[in-house]
Amino acid sequence: MEKKSTSGLAVAGLVCGIIALVSSFVPLLNLLSFPFVLLAIIFGGIGVWQTVKGTKGGKGIAIAGLVLGIIALLVTAVMYGSAGAASDAAGKGQGDSGQAAQQSAQGTQGSEAQQPEAAQSGGEAADYQVTIGETRTVDDYQGNPAILVSYTFVNNSDEAVSPLVAVSAKAFQNGMQLEGAIGVDGAESSKSMSEIKPGASVTYALAYELTDTSDVTVEVEELFSFSDELLAEKTFSLS
Repeated sequence: MEKKSTSGLAVAGLVCGIIALVSSFVPLLNLLSFPFVLLAIIFGGIGVWQTVKGTKGGKGIAIAGLVLGIIALLVTAVMYGSAGAASDAAGKGQGDSGQAAQQSAQGTQGSEAQQPEAAQSGGEAADYQVTIGETRTVDDYQGNPAILVSYTFVNNSDEAVSPLVAVSAKAFQNGMQLEGAIGVDGAESSKSMSEIKPGASVTYALAYELTDTSDVTVEVEELFSFSDELLAEKTFSLS
């Protein structure tokens, strides 16, 4: 029995199928795999027809080339579809982000237009709000001059806390921090040590020793914070 020669188209279809399948998994390179996909399917189909007809051998090679071409076609289609979906999602995400940023900017401008500038003594923080009230000059237990400063503390956090451990109130005169005064009538330092529930507030007064009659600047900041932003600040004239 004469041995049939292997179909050249079957071999060519197998080679094209291998190239098409390998390149179909590589981004950008799969753009060039489509011609090999077509050639693998065409050559493989002709090779199968030749082997079935009996004029050529290599039926298995022809079938393998045809199958590889079909698989490469499916992989290429999936890769193209995934790339297109990702591109659409990215474009939609950028559009949504831009729209959100524009709405946020418009909302911010509207808020700035409607809300007056915050008072110098009523700064706000995320967790606490402090307002510096009125002051009056007094004498300590030794008869030395002192200043009594009123504070209103609002707890906006989720936990009960005392003003003493939440904020730090300091008074300055001529750039120097003033010492706390002892034995001053009207001083309510005990209230600053009381725990305040979330949403509640307390008003208390603290006293500071004066060094002269120059202006006194009072500053309040959060006790444990990495920010230098003041919660409240106010300057008083003693003259």
